[in-house]
Amino acid sequence: MNGLVATADRYFDAAPRPDADAVEVGAFTLFVSRTPWSYYARPSLHSGRPIESTDLDLLAEACRKHDVDLAIEWVHETRPELRELTQSYGLSRDDHSLMVATVDQVRAQAVPGVTFRVAQPGGDSLLAGRAVAEVAFGYGGTAVGVPGASERDAALARISPEMAEHLRYRAQSGLTVTVVAETADEGVVAAGSYQPMRSTAEVLAVATLPSARRRGIAAALSAQLAQHAHGAGVETVVLSAQDADVVRVYERAGFTTVGTVHAAELPQD
Repeated sequence: MNGLVATADRYFDAAPRPDADAVEVGAFTLFVSRTPWSYYARPSLHSGRPIESTDLDLLAEACRKHDVDLAIEWVHETRPELRELTQSYGLSRDDHSLMVATVDQVRAQAVPGVTFRVAQPGGDSLLAGRAVAEVAFGYGGTAVGVPGASERDAALARISPEMAEHLRYRAQSGLTVTVVAETADEGVVAAGSYQPMRSTAEVLAVATLPSARRRGIAAALSAQLAQHAHGAGVETVVLSAQDADVVRVYERAGFTTVGTVHAAELPQD
Protein backbone atom coordinates (compact mmCIF):
# COMPACT_ATOMS: atom_id res chain seq x y z
CA MET A 1 0.00 0.00 0.00
CA ASN A 2 1.18 3.52 -0.79
CA GLY A 3 2.66 5.06 2.36
CA LEU A 4 0.62 8.25 1.97
CA VAL A 5 -2.56 6.20 1.62
CA ALA A 6 -1.74 4.33 4.83
CA THR A 7 -1.07 7.64 6.58
CA ALA A 8 -4.45 8.99 5.44
CA ASP A 9 -6.23 5.81 6.57
CA ARG A 10 -4.76 6.06 10.07
CA TYR A 11 -5.74 9.72 10.21
CA PHE A 12 -9.36 9.01 9.24
CA ASP A 13 -9.56 6.52 12.11
CA ALA A 14 -8.15 9.02 14.61
CA ALA A 15 -10.03 12.18 13.59
CA PRO A 16 -13.53 11.37 14.95
CA ARG A 17 -12.34 10.13 18.34
CA PRO A 18 -12.25 13.47 20.22
CA ASP A 19 -15.97 13.98 19.46
CA ALA A 20 -17.32 10.42 19.33
CA ASP A 21 -17.45 7.12 21.19
CA ALA A 22 -15.59 4.43 19.22
CA VAL A 23 -17.62 1.20 19.33
CA GLU A 24 -15.93 -1.92 17.96
CA VAL A 25 -18.41 -3.96 15.90
CA GLY A 26 -16.82 -6.97 14.24
CA ALA A 27 -14.66 -5.70 11.37
CA PHE A 28 -15.83 -2.10 11.86
CA THR A 29 -15.38 0.79 14.27
CA LEU A 30 -18.64 2.71 14.69
CA PHE A 31 -18.18 6.34 15.74
CA VAL A 32 -21.18 7.49 17.79
CA SER A 33 -21.13 11.27 17.95
CA ARG A 34 -21.36 13.30 21.15
CA THR A 35 -21.74 16.56 19.20
CA PRO A 36 -24.12 18.23 16.69
CA TRP A 37 -22.12 16.51 13.90
CA SER A 38 -23.02 13.01 12.79
CA TYR A 39 -20.32 10.43 12.16
CA TYR A 40 -20.05 7.02 10.49
CA ALA A 41 -18.40 3.61 10.68
CA ARG A 42 -14.98 2.71 9.27
CA PRO A 43 -13.20 -0.58 8.77
CA SER A 44 -11.29 -1.34 11.95
CA LEU A 45 -7.54 -0.84 11.68
CA HIS A 46 -7.10 -3.95 13.81
CA SER A 47 -9.02 -6.41 11.63
CA GLY A 48 -6.94 -7.89 8.83
CA ARG A 49 -9.50 -10.32 7.43
CA PRO A 50 -11.72 -9.49 4.44
CA ILE A 51 -15.03 -7.86 5.35
CA GLU A 52 -18.13 -9.97 4.63
CA SER A 53 -21.87 -9.34 4.43
CA THR A 54 -22.32 -10.72 7.96
CA ASP A 55 -20.14 -7.85 9.19
CA LEU A 56 -22.56 -5.40 7.59
CA ASP A 57 -25.44 -7.18 9.34
CA LEU A 58 -23.69 -6.70 12.69
CA LEU A 59 -22.99 -3.06 11.89
CA ALA A 60 -26.60 -2.38 10.88
CA GLU A 61 -27.78 -3.89 14.17
CA ALA A 62 -25.31 -1.74 16.14
CA CYS A 63 -26.51 1.39 14.31
CA ARG A 64 -30.10 0.62 15.32
CA LYS A 65 -29.00 0.05 18.91
CA HIS A 66 -27.23 3.41 19.07
CA ASP A 67 -29.93 5.20 17.04
CA VAL A 68 -27.58 6.39 14.29
CA ASP A 69 -27.77 6.09 10.51
CA LEU A 70 -25.96 3.27 8.75
CA ALA A 71 -23.09 5.10 7.04
CA ILE A 72 -19.62 3.85 6.16
CA GLU A 73 -16.52 5.69 4.98
CA TRP A 74 -13.31 4.02 3.86
CA VAL A 75 -10.23 4.28 1.68
CA HIS A 76 -10.67 2.03 -1.34
CA GLU A 77 -7.04 0.93 -1.49
CA THR A 78 -7.24 -0.47 2.06
CA ARG A 79 -10.57 -2.30 1.68
CA PRO A 80 -11.36 -2.84 -2.03
CA GLU A 81 -13.92 -5.56 -1.23
CA LEU A 82 -16.26 -2.98 0.35
CA ARG A 83 -17.14 -1.26 -2.92
CA GLU A 84 -19.02 -4.25 -4.33
CA LEU A 85 -20.17 -5.45 -0.92
CA THR A 86 -21.90 -2.18 0.03
CA GLN A 87 -23.54 -2.03 -3.39
CA SER A 88 -24.96 -5.53 -3.04
CA TYR A 89 -26.15 -4.56 0.46
CA GLY A 90 -28.28 -1.79 -1.06
CA LEU A 91 -26.21 1.18 0.06
CA SER A 92 -25.74 4.22 -2.16
CA ARG A 93 -22.12 5.29 -2.63
CA ASP A 94 -20.23 8.51 -3.31
CA ASP A 95 -16.67 8.39 -4.59
CA HIS A 96 -14.08 11.07 -3.85
CA SER A 97 -10.47 11.55 -4.87
CA LEU A 98 -8.05 11.16 -1.96
CA MET A 99 -5.50 13.96 -2.31
CA VAL A 100 -2.34 14.70 -0.35
CA ALA A 101 0.13 17.60 -0.06
CA THR A 102 3.47 17.53 1.72
CA VAL A 103 5.28 20.64 2.87
CA ASP A 104 7.32 21.01 -0.32
CA GLN A 105 4.31 20.73 -2.65
CA VAL A 106 2.07 23.59 -1.52
CA ARG A 107 1.80 26.60 -3.82
CA ALA A 108 0.13 29.69 -2.37
CA GLN A 109 -0.88 32.53 -4.67
CA ALA A 110 -2.17 35.99 -3.85
CA VAL A 111 -5.67 36.99 -4.97
CA PRO A 112 -6.12 40.72 -5.68
CA GLY A 113 -8.46 42.38 -3.20
CA VAL A 114 -8.66 39.32 -0.93
CA THR A 115 -7.01 38.83 2.45
CA PHE A 116 -6.69 35.57 4.40
CA ARG A 117 -6.59 35.17 8.16
CA VAL A 118 -7.14 32.57 10.87
CA ALA A 119 -10.59 32.91 12.48
CA GLN A 120 -10.35 33.31 16.26
CA PRO A 121 -12.64 31.34 18.63
CA GLY A 122 -14.41 34.42 19.94
CA GLY A 123 -14.55 36.36 16.68
CA ASP A 124 -17.44 36.86 14.29
CA SER A 125 -15.53 35.45 11.32
CA LEU A 126 -15.59 31.88 12.68
CA LEU A 127 -19.39 31.71 12.48
CA ALA A 128 -19.44 33.71 9.25
CA GLY A 129 -17.21 31.02 7.74
CA ARG A 130 -19.71 28.37 8.78
CA ALA A 131 -22.49 30.40 7.16
CA VAL A 132 -20.48 30.70 3.92
CA ALA A 133 -20.19 26.91 3.83
CA GLU A 134 -23.95 26.48 4.25
CA VAL A 135 -24.65 28.82 1.34
CA ALA A 136 -21.90 27.43 -0.89
CA PHE A 137 -22.74 23.77 -0.43
CA GLY A 138 -26.41 24.54 -0.96
CA TYR A 139 -25.42 25.94 -4.36
CA GLY A 140 -23.22 23.06 -5.47
CA GLY A 141 -20.41 22.96 -7.97
CA THR A 142 -17.86 25.62 -8.80
CA ALA A 143 -19.91 27.88 -11.09
CA VAL A 144 -20.48 31.57 -10.37
CA GLY A 145 -23.95 32.29 -9.00
CA VAL A 146 -26.10 34.95 -7.39
CA PRO A 147 -25.98 33.95 -3.68
CA GLY A 148 -23.59 36.20 -1.82
CA ALA A 149 -23.21 38.28 1.33
CA SER A 150 -26.93 38.68 2.05
CA GLU A 151 -27.51 34.92 1.88
CA ARG A 152 -24.44 34.40 4.10
CA ASP A 153 -25.85 36.78 6.70
CA ALA A 154 -29.21 35.01 6.63
CA ALA A 155 -27.45 31.66 7.16
CA LEU A 156 -25.42 33.20 9.97
CA ALA A 157 -28.63 34.14 11.79
CA ARG A 158 -29.79 30.51 11.59
CA ILE A 159 -26.76 28.98 13.33
CA SER A 160 -27.98 27.41 16.55
CA PRO A 161 -26.40 28.26 19.92
CA GLU A 162 -25.35 24.60 20.23
CA MET A 163 -23.54 24.66 16.90
CA ALA A 164 -21.89 28.00 17.69
CA GLU A 165 -20.68 26.66 21.03
CA HIS A 166 -19.31 23.51 19.37
CA LEU A 167 -17.45 25.46 16.68
CA ARG A 168 -15.90 27.77 19.25
CA TYR A 169 -14.91 24.84 21.47
CA ARG A 170 -13.09 23.10 18.63
CA ALA A 171 -11.34 26.32 17.64
CA GLN A 172 -10.33 27.09 21.22
CA SER A 173 -8.98 23.56 21.78
CA GLY A 174 -7.06 23.52 18.49
CA LEU A 175 -9.04 20.59 17.13
CA THR A 176 -10.16 22.71 14.17
CA VAL A 177 -8.34 25.65 12.60
CA THR A 178 -10.43 27.83 10.30
CA VAL A 179 -9.07 30.29 7.74
CA VAL A 180 -11.35 32.87 6.12
CA ALA A 181 -10.97 34.93 2.96
CA GLU A 182 -12.32 38.48 3.09
CA THR A 183 -12.86 41.44 0.83
CA ALA A 184 -13.25 45.04 1.95
CA ASP A 185 -16.76 45.32 0.51
CA GLU A 186 -18.32 41.96 1.36
CA GLY A 187 -16.48 40.64 4.40
CA VAL A 188 -16.03 36.88 4.58
CA VAL A 189 -16.51 35.38 1.09
CA ALA A 190 -14.78 32.02 1.58
CA ALA A 191 -13.71 29.75 4.41
CA GLY A 192 -12.12 26.39 5.05
CA SER A 193 -10.61 24.50 7.93
CA TYR A 194 -8.15 21.80 8.83
CA GLN A 195 -8.17 19.33 11.68
CA PRO A 196 -4.73 18.29 12.94
CA MET A 197 -4.01 14.92 14.52
CA ARG A 198 -0.33 14.52 15.38
CA SER A 199 1.68 14.87 12.14
CA THR A 200 -1.33 14.68 9.77
CA ALA A 201 -4.24 17.03 9.12
CA GLU A 202 -7.31 17.02 6.89
CA VAL A 203 -8.53 20.06 4.98
CA LEU A 204 -12.31 20.25 5.17
CA ALA A 205 -15.23 22.31 3.90
CA VAL A 206 -13.40 24.74 1.63
CA ALA A 207 -16.28 26.88 0.38
CA THR A 208 -16.67 30.10 -1.59
CA LEU A 209 -19.83 32.18 -1.91
CA PRO A 210 -21.20 31.61 -5.44
CA SER A 211 -20.94 35.34 -6.16
CA ALA A 212 -17.16 35.23 -5.46
CA ARG A 213 -16.25 32.10 -7.43
CA ARG A 214 -13.84 31.70 -10.35
CA ARG A 215 -11.34 34.15 -8.89
CA GLY A 216 -8.80 31.64 -7.56
CA ILE A 217 -9.91 32.09 -3.96
CA ALA A 218 -10.55 28.41 -3.19
CA ALA A 219 -7.14 27.28 -4.44
CA ALA A 220 -5.38 30.07 -2.56
CA LEU A 221 -7.37 29.32 0.59
CA SER A 222 -6.51 25.61 0.38
CA ALA A 223 -2.82 26.48 0.11
CA GLN A 224 -3.14 28.87 3.06
CA LEU A 225 -4.65 26.08 5.16
CA ALA A 226 -1.92 23.62 4.19
CA GLN A 227 0.84 26.13 4.85
CA HIS A 228 -0.59 27.04 8.25
CA ALA A 229 -0.83 23.35 9.14
CA HIS A 230 2.75 22.73 8.03
CA GLY A 231 3.87 25.71 10.09
CA ALA A 232 2.18 24.12 13.13
CA GLY A 233 4.19 20.92 12.71
CA VAL A 234 1.95 18.90 10.40
CA GLU A 235 3.90 16.90 7.82
CA THR A 236 1.11 15.59 5.59
CA VAL A 237 -2.19 17.28 4.67
CA VAL A 238 -4.99 15.14 3.20
CA LEU A 239 -8.41 15.91 1.75
CA SER A 240 -11.26 14.40 -0.26
CA ALA A 241 -12.34 16.03 -3.53
CA GLN A 242 -15.85 15.35 -4.76
CA ASP A 243 -15.39 15.67 -8.53
CA ALA A 244 -12.97 16.54 -11.33
CA ASP A 245 -13.63 20.30 -11.10
CA VAL A 246 -12.79 20.32 -7.39
CA VAL A 247 -9.73 18.14 -8.01
CA ARG A 248 -8.39 20.81 -10.38
CA VAL A 249 -8.86 23.48 -7.70
CA TYR A 250 -6.78 21.52 -5.21
CA GLU A 251 -4.17 20.63 -7.81
CA ARG A 252 -3.53 24.35 -8.27
CA ALA A 253 -2.74 24.49 -4.55
CA GLY A 254 -0.22 21.64 -4.85
CA PHE A 255 -2.28 18.57 -3.91
CA THR A 256 -1.92 15.29 -5.80
CA THR A 257 -4.31 12.33 -6.03
CA VAL A 258 -3.10 9.16 -4.32
CA GLY A 259 -6.29 7.09 -3.97
CA THR A 260 -10.06 7.03 -3.59
CA VAL A 261 -12.33 7.60 -0.60
CA HIS A 262 -15.80 6.01 -0.58
CA ALA A 263 -18.84 6.97 1.48
CA ALA A 264 -21.86 4.65 1.53
CA GLU A 265 -25.20 4.92 3.28
CA LEU A 266 -28.76 3.75 3.08
CA PRO A 267 -30.63 5.59 0.31
CA GLN A 268 -32.83 8.41 1.57
CA ASP A 269 -36.57 8.20 0.92
